Amino acid sequence: MSHLAYACRVFGMAPHDLVPPVAADLPLPGEGQVIAVIGPSGAGKTLALNALAARHSGVCLPALTDPDAPVLSLFAPDLPTDFVLRTLARAGLADGRLWRVKVGQLSGGEQQRLRIALALCSLQGDATLLVADEFDAHLDELTACALAQTLRRLCRGPLRMLVSTHNLATLAYLSPGRVVQIDGAVSDVAAPQPCSLADEVEIIPGTARDWRRFAHWHYLGASRPGPVCGVWLARVRGRDAGIAMFGYPHLLLSARKHALPARFHVSALRTNGPAALNRDVRLLQRVVVDPRLRGLGIATRLIAHGLRELDVPYVECIAQMGGYTDFLLHAGFERVCTLEVPHAAQLLLRFCERRDIPAHRLHEPTFREALLAKLPAPDSAALQRHFDHLARSRVNTGHGSSRGAQTPGRHALNTALARLGARPDYYLWKQPA
Repeated sequence: MSHLAYACRVFGMAPHDLVPPVAADLPLPGEGQVIAVIGPSGAGKTLALNALAARHSGVCLPALTDPDAPVLSLFAPDLPTDFVLRTLARAGLADGRLWRVKVGQLSGGEQQRLRIALALCSLQGDATLLVADEFDAHLDELTACALAQTLRRLCRGPLRMLVSTHNLATLAYLSPGRVVQIDGAVSDVAAPQPCSLADEVEIIPGTARDWRRFAHWHYLGASRPGPVCGVWLARVRGRDAGIAMFGYPHLLLSARKHALPARFHVSALRTNGPAALNRDVRLLQRVVVDPRLRGLGIATRLIAHGLRELDVPYVECIAQMGGYTDFLLHAGFERVCTLEVPHAAQLLLRFCERRDIPAHRLHEPTFREALLAKLPAPDSAALQRHFDHLARSRVNTGHGSSRGAQTPGRHALNTALARLGARPDYYLWKQPA
């Protein structure tokens, strides 16, 4: 006897008497509008949201069913990778560190942001409705409010959003155009006054030691940048939320010829020394925001505050992430150019091209060791010299040269080879006249 037949017999029910629930009729949001749906558990919010999504080709937040799947493997392979990375950044996952991990290694808030990015990438053709049922489930209040604000920011242009929540504290940060309650019937309730977590950001001076609390969130790892001249911290509700670190510029950087006066160019520095450069130019070294609080404009606020406090004519930034998120532009920087391939990297790449060596695999220690063993002795020795040169170059350190080192360590070489294909952009901020 089936479970259903047993239950019906014990309680005196006939299977054909079971009446399926009817979904409440919800309004379709207008373009750029968020409609929030509230109500007690069991009221039928999910049923109503799914029904509206089915009628209007809406996209629901997908389930993350495989914790061992790498994050980027979840996106359709025919999507342009640049589009995928920018969408992740828009959803608050502008983090190369997270792009290479498995789904199960993400926090609850990061998984929700990943679901949002997947849904955005799934909107095809005329589909403009995104449905987020219980988007803040199992999140602490601050993380939930930050995620609500991210959804509100994303809802622009033709996009429409229908969301449900059990946490009424998030509604003010969601800033819905309409709030609908399902509790036996469908009725409108007053929307709360909009709030922004950006208004709760406090920026205070910090020190280089504060970097340790944020380093594990940086995609290049915990390595500390060069000499620091200014550090500022962002705090939200008494919690560390972000850090911006400024320091002194690289001495020999050819990209300056595109944007700065001649006295800062490489040829002038070799003749006149670095005094003018160190007096008038600073470098934005690191900007890291707690993943729970990304997408709120904290990075922009931190940078803008630091720029005002430094009070120098020019601030540079070399950024790989700048191509996928706009926080540098929002803070007042201009993208000048993409950095040229460093000389040490050019030599190694040409060597690999002439010998049909897949340069993109050189960062794999086992592949590298096998390659050195099978190459003819002269080629193997030449390749090892290229490795040593690269490991001592700016490709490795990110803030200068370590050419004084006699024998670069294995970690230095692995880091340099991992960055072999990186093409960061050069950004410049100028003090307004």
